[in-house]
Amino acid sequence: MKNTVSTESKQNRQAKGFYRGNIAVIASSSATRSFGTGIISTYVSLYFVSIGGDPISLGLMTSIASVVQCFVLFLGGFISDHYGRRRIMVLAAFYSVLFPVLYAIIQDWRIFIASTIIAAFGAVSSPASHAIVADSIPPERRTTGIASLQVVSSLPVIFAPLIGGWLIKTYGLIDGFRLASVYTAVTALASALIIFFFLKETMLNRVGRKPRLLSNDVLRDFTKRLRQLPSSLRTLLISYALVVFANGLVGQYYILYATRIIGLTELDWGIIVSLQFLLANILRIPGGWVSDKIGKRKVMAISVLTCAPCTIIFVLSQSFLQAAIAALLLITTGIYYAPAHEALQADLTPKAVRGRVTALWDIGNAISVALGTLMGGYLFQTVNPATPFYLFTAIELVAAFLIMGAVREPSEKEA
Repeated sequence: MKNTVSTESKQNRQAKGFYRGNIAVIASSSATRSFGTGIISTYVSLYFVSIGGDPISLGLMTSIASVVQCFVLFLGGFISDHYGRRRIMVLAAFYSVLFPVLYAIIQDWRIFIASTIIAAFGAVSSPASHAIVADSIPPERRTTGIASLQVVSSLPVIFAPLIGGWLIKTYGLIDGFRLASVYTAVTALASALIIFFFLKETMLNRVGRKPRLLSNDVLRDFTKRLRQLPSSLRTLLISYALVVFANGLVGQYYILYATRIIGLTELDWGIIVSLQFLLANILRIPGGWVSDKIGKRKVMAISVLTCAPCTIIFVLSQSFLQAAIAALLLITTGIYYAPAHEALQADLTPKAVRGRVTALWDIGNAISVALGTLMGGYLFQTVNPATPFYLFTAIELVAAFLIMGAVREPSEKEA
């Protein structure tokens, strides 16, 4: 018995060592990757339209990519829980290097759509990534830990939109975007190498045989697990899907509205996005600390309620200053929701099924993005550019009341 306890204690100490190391590895890799992605992500909508696309095609592209993610996320959750987290994260990291290279040479909007859809298969690692983070942070500090990780990961992104905007201003939209894509490919490769050399597996003790992916046993087990989820967790997943749907309505169209309706330049919008990232990093850790102290559910409800009217303020803007104030209000009110949700979801989910529940969460989000971006593009192009932003407010209010009415924090948090 004494030897068993000693062995378990040693394994726990080793695991905690891995976890601390993993958080540093994920932070470094994510920071490197997000910096490169941030250089081009702000301007994808404008670039897509400039090579022949339109808002409806933009929404359709994002929608199809999200539907593809639904299938690969189920696969990712299965792999994460039965085969481990690290392997799939490494493969997906190297896979993601290909697509910035393609963006640098693509000159047709239809090929751009095809490349973006194929790139969506890289989402297979998302459940493993979320699970490995949840595995690595003590339950009592989850929100603060997740918020801290997000801050460290996104610090370089503060400067990325400015660099992208400068490249576009200097070389033009087409050549500037393609040059930015080359930089993005280099950072994606560096991020993949960090994961490959330093990430450690957290599923140290996998019990039982590994089931076949497409067997009836796997599907029955997945369905059974879903039925057994706590009602608060199910409601939590639904409310997050609504928030993602609301953001999908407007996410791709902020820059189009800013440049077409308000009259801002690409660099003007890059400055605003950089200020958003800066403010997010200032507020995220204090918000996580408050969430751990006063309750994640309260913070989530307050965040969604106060964020809801901000898009209306944005569409009423008529100058750079007014648009900047509206965009910063969106961050000031909305930044606390995601870390609190992820932490509360981890509190409610047993470790043994965390990968699959995270996959379910990601699948719900992918469906919400698919529907939201498609509807947002249609409303933006055929009804009125402001309509998606008004609908955002209504959906956010529904999500807030759902959180307040049906979500409860657990008396005992899952490890």
